[in-house]
Amino acid sequence: MSQCNSLAGYIQIAYNLAAFGPLRRPGRRLQILGGPEWVKADPYEITAKATGDTPSDQMHGPMIQVLLEERFRLKIHREARELPVYILTVAKSGVKLKALKEGSCTPPDLNHPPADPAPSETEPNYCGDWRALPEANMAGGRNIAMDSRGETMADFAADLSNFGSDRVVIDKTGLIGLFNIHLEFAQDGPRPPANVPSSAHPASPSIFTAVQEQLGLRLSAGRGPVEVLVIDHIERPSVN
Repeated sequence: MSQCNSLAGYIQIAYNLAAFGPLRRPGRRLQILGGPEWVKADPYEITAKATGDTPSDQMHGPMIQVLLEERFRLKIHREARELPVYILTVAKSGVKLKALKEGSCTPPDLNHPPADPAPSETEPNYCGDWRALPEANMAGGRNIAMDSRGETMADFAADLSNFGSDRVVIDKTGLIGLFNIHLEFAQDGPRPPANVPSSAHPASPSIFTAVQEQLGLRLSAGRGPVEVLVIDHIERPSVN
């Protein structure tokens, strides 16, 4: 395994995204608090070797944790802080999604990712398969088309937290089961320079309008407990 990333990037992977085993969907990226600026700014290359049968989540989770704690003297903890959030609920007009039937998608094994299907084969229908396609719009921002298969509402809230929203989104819909979700909305962006041709695509609705009109859900501002990672201590590594 060889990667180049900031320390904040390695911490995000090791203590959050890959910290809970192959059957847990990575979920929401956590805000990292504390520590000097170089933790986020300076790139580091980590090269490590493991036996051929070492699971991916072991390499990127516990093994990187040990390396960070030994080489960077990292001390870190998780805690919940009361922060501004968006609350995801069912709109008064009623939800426009239907839960999938049991067995409609296959849980993926993150330690053994599947090979790309042959051209003649159908792409496997894995639960939690998620993608987002951005496209420039006439307003100078981006239109986003989000598609997910076999997601819980908590998963969908995490997707919005990671990609579409400027705050953490907390699921309070009470909806149970897995859903296929398609959402199209616009993200604001800086106006392009005058000499750059404008896009021919009109702006999609805001994320608030899109969630309500397309899904029958509602995003409202509030405050709530948000899990964060807090760096208690970290040092630059000694030269090898």
